[in-house]
Amino acid sequence: MTKRLDRSRVARGFVFGAAVVLSAGAAAQSVVQIVPGVSTRMTFTDNVDASADGESDWLFEVSPSISVRRTSGRINGNLDASLRNVVYANSDDRNSTFLALRGRGEIEAIERLLFVDVGASISRNNQSLFSGRSGDDPLNTSKDNEVRSFNLGPRLEFAFGKSAKGRLGYRNQWLSGGGSTLSNRRTETLSGALQDGEAFGPLGWSVSYDKVDTHYDESDSKASRENGRVGLSYTVTPQVILRASVGRESNNYNAGRTEEGSTHGVGFDWYPTTRTSVTAFTEKRLFGRGYDVQVAHRAQRSSWRLSYVRDYTSSEEVVSESLEDYYYRLIYDSLATQFPNPVQRDAATRALLNQSGITGSGLQLGFITNAQYVSRALRGDFTLSGVRNTLTFSVYRTERSRVAQDLIVSAADDFFNLDQIRDKGMIVSLNHKLSGFSTLTAAVARSTVQGSGAGAQDSKRTTLSLGVAHKLGPKSTGGLTYRHQKSDGSTSYTENTLTATLGVRF
Repeated sequence: MTKRLDRSRVARGFVFGAAVVLSAGAAAQSVVQIVPGVSTRMTFTDNVDASADGESDWLFEVSPSISVRRTSGRINGNLDASLRNVVYANSDDRNSTFLALRGRGEIEAIERLLFVDVGASISRNNQSLFSGRSGDDPLNTSKDNEVRSFNLGPRLEFAFGKSAKGRLGYRNQWLSGGGSTLSNRRTETLSGALQDGEAFGPLGWSVSYDKVDTHYDESDSKASRENGRVGLSYTVTPQVILRASVGRESNNYNAGRTEEGSTHGVGFDWYPTTRTSVTAFTEKRLFGRGYDVQVAHRAQRSSWRLSYVRDYTSSEEVVSESLEDYYYRLIYDSLATQFPNPVQRDAATRALLNQSGITGSGLQLGFITNAQYVSRALRGDFTLSGVRNTLTFSVYRTERSRVAQDLIVSAADDFFNLDQIRDKGMIVSLNHKLSGFSTLTAAVARSTVQGSGAGAQDSKRTTLSLGVAHKLGPKSTGGLTYRHQKSDGSTSYTENTLTATLGVRF
């Protein structure tokens, strides 16, 4: 009899092992940053149930934490982990102690050839777009909302000939949830690519192959897809590259029956300046027309990003990138002129994320589902950074269409009675430095979600927040935040919270 994996033990082992690995060699090289700390939070909410007739309550939280970063050498990566202890004054059954972490790293086992990628995340986010609290609400502490993800895999990177490159990788990812919505599952990803952009002068070639197999424990089923491509590129100028490809793809998403067909696509890469890039590719796929368009521009104190992607997606992709990862890149790019030194820019970016309450939150982009689906996502972001202000504006529109009909195991899954889910929204946030020690943060978010299929659901949500953070000492910070939420639709409620925080880093 096979013994079931104790994921709590694995989580604790990962934290300890990652901390040891990342700090290896610290005595010989000053490349490791280890920052332990503890944060406390006291919150009053007038709607602890997030329901139409919810009651008020007080929450108290004490969370010891550790942050480990190594940015050079043959072992590098980062780990943020905290042990959250949450106590409710009037609802003992809600009390909870759990580990929240996010980490990823790379080990260069053989110099410039063999690498090992590792990663993990444990977070508690609302798994539904229609009910409960918003996904970025720090009061999402129910064990039913916990999602755990671990991944491990080797990767070969090599060069051959005059300008050719090759990559071969294999990754295992384990995904599980605290509630019944998400099946425990393991995803194997095999990927490889060869390319030479200068094989025949301006004419280049490429070959790629990807195979993804997801094994579901509860239903003993497997969802698979694979895709192979052969491509050509032509360098018109150093700033303009044209691309084209043909290929073959298949999947078993249609009730376990294999579907396959040919693919072909065209696109281009355009780099008008060192600060601006435009890449676009469109391709005929099994699900219709696929797109991958990315536009990025960095000015002296601002950063712009626009993306439009239509492709197969699953919860594995959702948990691979957090809200913190996304906004880190956006803010980091906008501070390039203000902080040319990468180390100083990294520190400034993390300080802004911490003041916004994003650092260490594990908040995710999207929602968790057992389904495989096609996602059509349009997103635009703008960040403006000044001496005293940082303004971030984001708009998004996403359409998710379920393609695998037999993987839903719980009525709590948003795709249980729905075939298509559309959501759109906007987020505006402002960080204003009141003084050398105090920062004001304000944010407003608005979202609309609609679902169609055998049933129908909808939700409109508005969130407002206003907070101030003050540096009490060289290693301590205190803050006070007011937050208002209003939800209308399938579930309706209004909530006001007031939170006082105190954090110390040693």
